[in-house]
Amino acid sequence: MNKIMLLLLCLMLFVPGVQAADQTAAPPPLAAQNVPSPGVDLWNEIRGRDGTDTGQIRTQVQGVDTGVLINKQGQDWREYRMEKLIPNAAIVLGLVALAIIVFRLVRGKIPIRAGRSDHKIKRFSTLQRYVHWTTAILFVALAITGMVLMFGRHIVIPVFGAEIGGTLTYLFKRIHDFAGPAFAVSLVVLVITFMKGNMPKLLDLKWLAKGGGLFGDKHVSAECYNAGEKGWYWIAAIVGAFVVVSGLVLDFPNFEQGRNVMTWYHWIHSIAGVVIMSGAMGHIYMGTVAMEGAFEAMATGYCDANWAKEHHDLWYEEMKDQAVPADSIEQAKGDGLLDHSR
Repeated sequence: MNKIMLLLLCLMLFVPGVQAADQTAAPPPLAAQNVPSPGVDLWNEIRGRDGTDTGQIRTQVQGVDTGVLINKQGQDWREYRMEKLIPNAAIVLGLVALAIIVFRLVRGKIPIRAGRSDHKIKRFSTLQRYVHWTTAILFVALAITGMVLMFGRHIVIPVFGAEIGGTLTYLFKRIHDFAGPAFAVSLVVLVITFMKGNMPKLLDLKWLAKGGGLFGDKHVSAECYNAGEKGWYWIAAIVGAFVVVSGLVLDFPNFEQGRNVMTWYHWIHSIAGVVIMSGAMGHIYMGTVAMEGAFEAMATGYCDANWAKEHHDLWYEEMKDQAVPADSIEQAKGDGLLDHSR
């Protein structure tokens, strides 16, 4: 009996040693042996790491991108947008705002040197003003909502919190989506309405060479539209076309454009949007508080005769015989007799 118990005790002491020896002698894991895991090739293909743009899988559901489980390009776009596009857009818009402030401090408000006259000249028709203000209002709505969509994560949500900020962002996105197609129509009408007089001429080069007379008291001749106004017209027309087309592609993702196409147009839309907003900041400043007498031309349709003579002298020579007393315009407005058709 004692011999049996002694034998069992020896076996109990021997078995752990055998297990330890087996574990020591066990082969290293697959990774240490440079043996690929069975799922590596599958996930590399799905995530697009096999050299293709996207990982394609077989599916019974047929449609655009239904065979793409994970879109690597979409992740690349997200990183580019967050790390480069948004910061660079903020820098560009900030520099434009800074340039306007510096120009204001250096140049100040541009007055009518001869003072206001007692005559006015018809500059814009009612149709032109309606088209301009419709496009301008839609543009401002799109610019504000667009900046919220671009910078909202860094401004709106930190200020209002995730819940309210998220709701505001969603509301602004809906405004952006619906105002976009309306702006597309109004922009086309605006380009057609203001095309006359906005074609470039040799005279414009002289205006640009002299800086438009913005610095100093040098007189620079100009027709109905100077080179600066023509430049903004063509920026609005050309860059605006990129904004509109790319925006419509993003607004209506039901014409079989895939995620990669949407990403590409999103990039175009963002860049073009920043460019046109930068130009609009300068245009709005020059047309409102920068220059005495400029805003009233688009607000009322009439401009001061001395203002026209100083800034658009060639056009003034053509129109000076049509100048009317300022008092008669105010009286006609009060009586409701003013003819807005011209």
